[in-house]
Amino acid sequence: MEGRVYARLDQGVDSFLRVAATLRRKEFNIKALNMVSSENSGVDMEVQVDNCERTINDVVNVILKLADVKEVRIS
Repeated sequence: MEGRVYARLDQGVDSFLRVAATLRRKEFNIKALNMVSSENSGVDMEVQVDNCERTINDVVNVILKLADVKEVRIS
């Protein structure tokens, strides 16, 4: 079972790479990263992680600390 975290980012591909590199450094067990451009200048990012509540909350906390992130939600 896996959980999904969605984030809306400001700076396009640069923001996506910054978030991906941060998650890699923190050594989370990420199953997949997806990026879709949105109508405005930003992008939407989907992160699939193991469905461990602690892991999902840790991922959200790390993503929220980054300046490029507008919004984060868990699905």
